[in-house]
Amino acid sequence: MEEVALNRAESVLVLVSKIIKTIPFSSNLQESIDNIRSSIQSLRAPRIMVMGRSRSGKSALINAICGLKVAQSSDIKPETGEAEWKTYRHNGVELVYILDTRGLQEAQAPRQKDKAKNPFESIKIAIADKYPDIILVVCKATEVHAALQEDLRICESIIQEIQKIHAHEKLSIIGVLTQCDQVAPPRADLFGDQEKDKRKRKNIEECVRDFYKYIQEKEGLRNYLKDVVGTCADAEYEEGYFGLILPDEDYRWNIDKLIEIMMEYTPQNRRGSLARMAPVKATQRGVAETIKSACVVLAGVVSANPIPGMSIAPVLVIQTFMVMYIGWLSGRDFSQETIKDFLVTGGVAVGSNAAAIGLADVALKFLPGAGSLASSAASVAATQGLGDAAIAYFLTEKR
Repeated sequence: MEEVALNRAESVLVLVSKIIKTIPFSSNLQESIDNIRSSIQSLRAPRIMVMGRSRSGKSALINAICGLKVAQSSDIKPETGEAEWKTYRHNGVELVYILDTRGLQEAQAPRQKDKAKNPFESIKIAIADKYPDIILVVCKATEVHAALQEDLRICESIIQEIQKIHAHEKLSIIGVLTQCDQVAPPRADLFGDQEKDKRKRKNIEECVRDFYKYIQEKEGLRNYLKDVVGTCADAEYEEGYFGLILPDEDYRWNIDKLIEIMMEYTPQNRRGSLARMAPVKATQRGVAETIKSACVVLAGVVSANPIPGMSIAPVLVIQTFMVMYIGWLSGRDFSQETIKDFLVTGGVAVGSNAAAIGLADVALKFLPGAGSLASSAASVAATQGLGDAAIAYFLTEKR
């Protein structure tokens, strides 16, 4: 299998796992090994559960986080019906699994059909199938003091159900205040710094504190609550599903901060997939730098300590994985095609037939005179240079 291993992306993962297993335990290496293992596990798209009252802006929030129109929303009536895990794809690639639930305390049935009698039963059916990586509890900023206790009571019951079914999974809740632009004074600008704008921001901060306090008061929620953030998800999109945000109609506020908080409290083995879902280049570059550093360390170790029985150079496997993963973070497939694009279109001139099996030699071209891959120092430098080039190509703001 090893002779043709690099012809299939799955084989790269198998070989990387094999390489990791051959390395003796070392506290100095453990963090790098854990980071690579987590990156392999993160190739599954993240699961995000969104709960909140009807008309609180749950679907708009999902779209704002993704930077695409992936969830249908309505300006007037409740839209979301049956709670089910939906797979959202972009350019044919899985982007995110979202459990966009029926609105709590809904005054009328949603437009979309649902066989469940109420939102709680609907959500209960969905969570029996899969557990969420992170839970967003949503509330309109202007309704923090309006019947919120009943919303939180229902959320408590839902969390208890998740714990019954998926007791071994670690849950994280983030409170999200939506539509912060509607907080008084009404004509104040979230993006300005005039005196009236400062008053609006102070009012938003007070709403955030109160929302956090109310969640904390619920025994079934407080141990899972990580943070609360105020946001505005207002934006207009191109027509049709997966329409991009229109540049002149982007009024999102604090969405980047929300994504940073989600990244912080998402399990490590899901952070890569979350960074990929949310098109924030700084966040994606941070994840890429972590993986690059781990691969550089691993390349130095396996170069200095050859692994018996491997017909493909371990350093080549590590470099292949690294470039595939960085490309995947940018929204590409985790595939050989991503490497070919990088090596040819990215300015590294080699033929497409040599795209995978010649990757280690290509890496050395970044450092003329570095010598053979038999040298640990050369392997480290080559992997470093290749990683830097991949980050620059896949994760620049211009692309």
